[in-house]
Amino acid sequence: MKNYCIYAIVLILFACKPQEKKKEETKVKIPSITAVPMPSTLVSGQNFPTDSTTINNWVAESKIVNNLETNKDIITHGWDIWNALTEETDQKNNDQPLRRFETWYTPQDIQKALKAKTLGSAIKLNSLDRFDTGNLEIPHQNQHGLKVRSSDVVGFVKCDPSSAQHIYDKELYFFEVLKSMIRPGKITNIPAFPASSVLIKPVFYPLTKTDSLSPNTYSLPVWPGYHGQVPMDSIIKNGFGSNSWNNNITITTTGKTDKEKKVYSINDFIHFKLSKTQANNIVNVIDNGKAKEGDYAVLVAMHVNTRENRRWTWQTFWWSENPNSPQSPSSSNIAELKPSTLDRASKHYSMALAYNMISPAQPYSGGSNAITDKEPKKESIYAFNPYLEAGFNADTFDVSASSQNPNNSGGNDTIRKYYNEGYQKVGAIRLSEKVYEGGKLNRVGIETNCMSCHGQARLYDVKSIEDSYQYYITDQYFDLDAPYFKSTVVLDFAWSIQGSLIYKDSIKK
Repeated sequence: MKNYCIYAIVLILFACKPQEKKKEETKVKIPSITAVPMPSTLVSGQNFPTDSTTINNWVAESKIVNNLETNKDIITHGWDIWNALTEETDQKNNDQPLRRFETWYTPQDIQKALKAKTLGSAIKLNSLDRFDTGNLEIPHQNQHGLKVRSSDVVGFVKCDPSSAQHIYDKELYFFEVLKSMIRPGKITNIPAFPASSVLIKPVFYPLTKTDSLSPNTYSLPVWPGYHGQVPMDSIIKNGFGSNSWNNNITITTTGKTDKEKKVYSINDFIHFKLSKTQANNIVNVIDNGKAKEGDYAVLVAMHVNTRENRRWTWQTFWWSENPNSPQSPSSSNIAELKPSTLDRASKHYSMALAYNMISPAQPYSGGSNAITDKEPKKESIYAFNPYLEAGFNADTFDVSASSQNPNNSGGNDTIRKYYNEGYQKVGAIRLSEKVYEGGKLNRVGIETNCMSCHGQARLYDVKSIEDSYQYYITDQYFDLDAPYFKSTVVLDFAWSIQGSLIYKDSIKK
């Protein structure tokens, strides 16, 4: 009897082992994300990258109406880029198809590859294992200035494969590398990005706080446009952020769209579900509830710039309640050129563009903001994102010298001082007295232009990353050879480089 029991136990043990092995063999491995480059031909038939001469000819023929771009070639190009970014690939993550932009590298990916490179590891940028779209953070814009501290939205920078490889090859995220380029009294530029480069900043609103009256529904503030509903004096003091819009819609994750009731399906948004890592990263960051794995994050905004010409192309997108007749800084003229190839969600976004700072187009160097006999009419070109810049008040731009850089001021005050002094020498109109048609002086976020602001991206000869500062300006012309760029390294319009710096010397070998 005793021998029989032992024999039975042995049989049971042998019977169990193959089952356990079989279970291990059927475990599914999550595939790593592979970055998908931009297509060589855009949906309109234009090549990508488009020749810079072609784009500069568009800029020369630009026509501004109500401070907005109307040139059809420029508008079509902007939608071409949006179509390429939002196309679904054959890859999936968390059981959802990945769009092209979602496959791209984040600064954290590039930093990881740079650290591996410094340590002599065999891991390269294109061999990194990436298992989610990236860690979400409060955008730098929403942490800048005295009045802007919103944390309702989070996002990340994304770099297409060619721009990511450029940053990796030139080691542009290393603080020591940038500092070594600075030459006292000289203007230094980082190695220019290749023409195929695309840098984007997708921004998301996590759906973490349900409507108390209805499960699976969430409230989202949407851009109503600015029509004087808040006095300009108030905007100068407080900005015009989402807390001032008084225009909310309801998102349903299980129901259908009902526009009359301002209810929209989750399928009207580009969206994804937060991974455990992503949720943990923002769990206590956002104001609209605590994030958890599986929560939806809906795309509300995206800045997009391409290095197809020296001053890049600039387009910005945001979710719109009325995408066919959007509020400024977009327009019906812009909306009607939207390609039919866009899917349901992608069609729900509006676009603003800025392929130049002001109209008429000014040269790389030697131009001006002043109204003169030769150019009696100049106009602002507005291209801001409601979720990113509308909340900026005047304090965001009128910044004095920082404590770390007492001799290096920035923002509107530096630009204004520089041009005023220059105009006084030639007897032209002072910038503070008259700028554009109607004597307009841009001061706040709803009077900005992507190109003007990103063109200020530079790093001073500071002692640490923490001492560096981002000087923003409102819409206005600036000279690429302006004296205030001396003794700095100019970052080729890429603020994201300064925002992603790490110390090479701290990497342990």
